[in-house]
Amino acid sequence: AVVDGDIRDQGAVTDAMVDVDLVLHAAGIIHPRRIRDLYEINRDGCRRLAEAAVESGVRRFVFVSSNAAAGFATSPEHPMRETDKPNPVSHYGRSKLAGEQCLWSALTGSDTEGVVLRPTTFYGPHFPERHHNAYRLAASGRPLVIGDGRNRVSMIYIDDLVDALGRALTVGSAAGGTAFVADAESYEWQEVFIAMGQAQDVDVRPLYLPSAVAALCAGGDAALAALGRYSMMVHVAGEATQHMACDISCARDLLGFSPHVGLYEGMRRAVNWARSEGRL
Repeated sequence: AVVDGDIRDQGAVTDAMVDVDLVLHAAGIIHPRRIRDLYEINRDGCRRLAEAAVESGVRRFVFVSSNAAAGFATSPEHPMRETDKPNPVSHYGRSKLAGEQCLWSALTGSDTEGVVLRPTTFYGPHFPERHHNAYRLAASGRPLVIGDGRNRVSMIYIDDLVDALGRALTVGSAAGGTAFVADAESYEWQEVFIAMGQAQDVDVRPLYLPSAVAALCAGGDAALAALGRYSMMVHVAGEATQHMACDISCARDLLGFSPHVGLYEGMRRAVNWARSEGRL
């Protein structure tokens, strides 16, 4: 049966947990209208679901968190690891980390197992509307890149993400663990646009903007947040020069996870799908 409801609604959450053995909690919000929405959904929603799962006797609860819960990597040579102390910078990251903490608190002393996955940005077929602009910029051949474009980011192909989620639900050794999931290697940010362009038969030569643009946008993002407001464009630009690479050794060990698709092949599949759907 399908239970249609809102994770902010206790009644809907309780109904959704009836006769449930496994929970994959992927409901959340990334780009809100108001900052408080992040906490009401990503933190309180997870707490509400986890408590209901324990009450209902759910065997395992998997929470789809985010690499943002950890913050940023300190350098290209030091990707984020689960053993690092989390240092989320954005309210999104803080709300996801708070959701993780609510999960572990709710499961303490219960028979319900917990698993936290921290996926990076996903790509591939069925990409969301908010990714369209990036593909269109790449198709222009001259996408704007803030900084030198050499900051490293981790991403994950959608099929590999689905595989990781399935493993988190079923692999015994995953219980009690937290793991980043991403492609086997990280990429320079400019390479992401190059791969998007190549998939569209376009030779991409980015136009580079000064790194100061990111600093200005980060300041604007913080000022808006202080007012409880949010702008996706300002927020994304403010993070544009950060390293967001992570190490997936833990996912390999805990889940037996091994990604199979890399950036260029994944982007080719994404573009082929979008063209078949009339979206590019």
